[in-house]
Amino acid sequence: MFKKTFWVPYEDSTNYPTLDKTMDAITKYCEENGSACTFTGDDEVEIDGIKYEIYRGYETGSRGNYGIKCKEK
Repeated sequence: MFKKTFWVPYEDSTNYPTLDKTMDAITKYCEENGSACTFTGDDEVEIDGIKYEIYRGYETGSRGNYGIKCKEK
């Protein structure tokens, strides 16, 4: 019923995250949290065996800043 969703820290939040920046941010996030990640598509990543959909866009409540969100599939 409820799917896990989390925002990945993205330092340059005033600029739209490109695919390369998105992959770098998610990889860094996983390394810092001791998780393994594999990108299975441009908008899909598998973290510790769980597939997530990647959303790049406005972060809710952030007054126009961009963010990277991963939502469990």
